[in-house]
Amino acid sequence: MWQEERHRRIRDHLTAFGRVSVDRITEDFGVSRETVRRDLMEMEQAGELCRVRGGAVPVTREDTTFGIRVTQRLQEKRAIAATALGLLESGMTIFMDAGSTSTTMAEALAAPHGLTDLNILTNSMDVARLLAERPSEPSRRFRVLMLAGEVKHEPMETHGAATINDIQRYRADVALLAPWGVDAKMGAMNYFIHGAEIARAMIRNSERAIILADHSKVGAPARSVFCPVEEIDNLIVDEAARNRPGFTELVAAVPGLIVAEG
Repeated sequence: MWQEERHRRIRDHLTAFGRVSVDRITEDFGVSRETVRRDLMEMEQAGELCRVRGGAVPVTREDTTFGIRVTQRLQEKRAIAATALGLLESGMTIFMDAGSTSTTMAEALAAPHGLTDLNILTNSMDVARLLAERPSEPSRRFRVLMLAGEVKHEPMETHGAATINDIQRYRADVALLAPWGVDAKMGAMNYFIHGAEIARAMIRNSERAIILADHSKVGAPARSVFCPVEEIDNLIVDEAARNRPGFTELVAAVPGLIVAEG
């Protein structure tokens, strides 16, 4: 049985039963346990399921779909993006990862402001699309470089070893990154392993790390740490974050924490 067919049937099992077991898939598909574990790992990295002991369950986060995430807490994300603009300077080279908050940040950068000659290095197709040079602009505001790699959906982004290798070629002033969760002990985290790997590489190759997190991310569980709390130069949150459990600890742990107004 081909891998694509196995993945399709695993999805069907999840839809029908709400859970799949390694033993059941091994028996039904006539493949080894190692093959099943490899399939489940790849599907988890693609955001299609969550591995648990003995098998896997569907992803249940209500905001998993990018089309939904990009419309959620939009006012808060815009306030965060506007605050982040104030930390940037003309001529900077900036890493940006993929995600709904990164898309909102790109929209803020694309709007009129005083910054010019920014070099944007990104694995996000939405960010690249929003910041692509426009012939009607009187002066160059952005130079956008799309990082190499395999393309995946939800969101549309490049990822994998080729993306990591491409990141190593550059040195940025700032990494503007959007986590799935952030807390005072673990730092900034991503729900998907491939996203954490990309963000981690961007931080290693940047002078500063600026984390953009709306209040829903404060204390939210995620899987993979990409920026320990001591390496966060600035953490920008919205006003509602003040009411989240763990906010006081974040204030103490991150001297560069900024609460965006509006």
